[in-house]
Amino acid sequence: MRYLLNKTVVALVFVLLLGSCQEDFDLRYQLEDNYIEFEDAVTTTFIVGKDYPIISRVIKPGEDEITLQVNMSGLQSNEDQHLTWKIVAEESTAAENVDFAVIGGTKSFVLPALQSKGYIRLAPTSSGAGNTLLVLELVGTDKIKVSNNYKRVGVRCEYP
Repeated sequence: MRYLLNKTVVALVFVLLLGSCQEDFDLRYQLEDNYIEFEDAVTTTFIVGKDYPIISRVIKPGEDEITLQVNMSGLQSNEDQHLTWKIVAEESTAAENVDFAVIGGTKSFVLPALQSKGYIRLAPTSSGAGNTLLVLELVGTDKIKVSNNYKRVGVRCEYP
């Protein structure tokens, strides 16, 4: 019995000594930069040969608006962050105010203070014709960078 107790005490001492010698790795895993990305680009498979996916939601006449979620990773800000996006002209066949309309009128969105999600809203128009593709790309700032792998997303516009 005494032998077992001695063995247990020795094992506990070794565990305490070995456990106290570890380096603090918290800073190694802490994100220092903020990045934004499209939620749909993260959760949808990319098109073969392209650096973006085409989402399953479609802009159609008479249907509701399309909302695209933008996520930020990193530290949340105490202030609203005003960010922008652009249309990728070389990939897009859709025309603004013909095939789709930007709700709010500007190619910008807000990441509210102490939050990590913002939203881009697009609506159908009454003047669209045929099937077109809209490709959006996020634009970073000096405080918030863009995740290169998930900065673009494609949205189909279908009109009769």
